[in-house]
Amino acid sequence: MFYILNKNFKDEVAISKVKSKINGLVLIFFYVFLYFFSNNFIYSQSLEKSDCEYLIPMGNILQIDAELKNIIVRNEIDNCPLKIGDSILKIEDNDINSYEDFNYTLSSLNKTNNISVLIRREKSVFCLKCDKNALEKINFNNLISGFATLTYINPETKEFGAVAHAINIGTTRKIPIKKGCISCTDNLNIKKSHKGNVGCINASKNNVIGEFSDNTTFGIKGEINNVDLSNHKRYKVAEIDDVKLGKAQIILQNKNNVCKKYNVEIINIEKQRTPDSKGIKIKITDPQLLKETGGIVQGMSGTPIVQGDKIVGAVSHALENNPSIGYGVYIKWMLEESR
Repeated sequence: MFYILNKNFKDEVAISKVKSKINGLVLIFFYVFLYFFSNNFIYSQSLEKSDCEYLIPMGNILQIDAELKNIIVRNEIDNCPLKIGDSILKIEDNDINSYEDFNYTLSSLNKTNNISVLIRREKSVFCLKCDKNALEKINFNNLISGFATLTYINPETKEFGAVAHAINIGTTRKIPIKKGCISCTDNLNIKKSHKGNVGCINASKNNVIGEFSDNTTFGIKGEINNVDLSNHKRYKVAEIDDVKLGKAQIILQNKNNVCKKYNVEIINIEKQRTPDSKGIKIKITDPQLLKETGGIVQGMSGTPIVQGDKIVGAVSHALENNPSIGYGVYIKWMLEESR
């Protein structure tokens, strides 16, 4: 009896140990599952928030005004090493953050030659020696103004993108911008493009509709305001593989200040896996647009390209020897550059 009772007790202990192990494994599995599920849920939420699915393609001609972070050389003179587009960072170890800083520093210098000037040229920063008289003759500027096209507005975040390429001066690419604003325009005056000569758009500045400070490889980015989007159609953001050869449209403001669709043809597609500004090659086929502009003109940079119910890209370049043909950047690259 005792033996039997003892044997039963051992069996119960063994069974209890097995149950404990099973319960432990179940508990571990549950926590592992909960960990990965919660992480994936957070990750999917993050993707959902950061990935833009719909945009409103615009096509408005903008006047862009901006104050630069540094003063920029606008002309070259003999016997001076400074080139157009050079950014002045320091003079004799004095920081230059404005034109006032430049004038004050230069006027306070006792020496007249071998003045140390720290500059940024393209991606390089280095020091040059300049003559004071030469520095006084050079034209500098820390303000820019020009025309380009509003590509899109994100209806959820009110972020806008425009221009479709960086704002550059001389050899300086993606010039740093302190603050800028975009304004809508009217009274368009279009100088038509011809073979060997790309035309341009001029217009009258109207009210300010947004501000920006980001000057990226594929255009400027900022926040829009004072724009009613209630009657604007949303377009799905195209993946690169969604873009097809054949018929498409661009959206552009006309002389009646209406943003209108014009027919184009996508004649070549680069299946890019890394960002570049010339992913889509287009040909203007719309007779009305060709009559008014002769093709692509300066000021059309950023014009949205749509195909079906998707926004696929924006005009970035024109071919000088045939302005009816130009290039566009994929909309995915424009969006990715802002992250």
